[in-house]
Amino acid sequence: MKKRNSAYSSSLQKRMKAERAESRHLYAIFVGVALAIGVMALTGWGIYAGLCHSVFFQVESITVEGSKRLNADEIAALAGLENKSNLIAVSKKKIEASLKATGWIRKVDVDKKWPNSIALVIHERIPTAMIHLDGVLSYIDSNGHIFAPVLVGEDLDYPVLFVPSSEILTDIRALKGPLEMLRYASHGDPDLPKQNISQLVLDEQGGLTMYLADNPFPVILGKDKMWTKYKRLTKVLAWLYKKKKFSTVASIDMEYLEGRVLVKFNG
Repeated sequence: MKKRNSAYSSSLQKRMKAERAESRHLYAIFVGVALAIGVMALTGWGIYAGLCHSVFFQVESITVEGSKRLNADEIAALAGLENKSNLIAVSKKKIEASLKATGWIRKVDVDKKWPNSIALVIHERIPTAMIHLDGVLSYIDSNGHIFAPVLVGEDLDYPVLFVPSSEILTDIRALKGPLEMLRYASHGDPDLPKQNISQLVLDEQGGLTMYLADNPFPVILGKDKMWTKYKRLTKVLAWLYKKKKFSTVASIDMEYLEGRVLVKFNG
């Protein structure tokens, strides 16, 4: 029995010793690989840092296309670009983030033209209306994105959308009705052009009332079926213009009855 135990113990010790030797070997390989990667990373970083300061890659030309609101110098300044910037060090993400922060810029295409030129293509937001919210007047685009406050001296020739509070905008469907009506009015029907829409007013329940510029009587539109209501409204307005009764209208109710429109006249 003692001999068998001794032999078993010797065999176990040999196996454990071999496993420890293998572990040390693997550890040595791991350390070697890690050191090699570290040296390569440091070498690569050194090369990158050197190139980032190379005169050869200094920006000598900055071109800007698509910007109507800001000139090329203003765009370059906002983007943090200048002649002498290093093209390798220029970050496309930082340029886009800086320019989109203005509110007016939706997207920026950044094209590095090696070795020392950069081209920016600006995609601006286009206002479809102004929105009056919590006492502030801002521009809003056709997707319902409120993107910039209206400043003194800026273009005011847009319909104004009034909403009761910012809480109503937590429902993504809240602006669907007014945005659809504005889109349909943009088609150019002479009896209801977008230019003749003065105000769109949302109530607490999301119902929509519209006011025209040339005779500000209320046009009650409700919540849904805006395309159907738009087509019916253009026919009603065409009849009113033809019969020269438009100036005497007190209100138009598109929600009066299913398929019916109620027109009230003054007097």
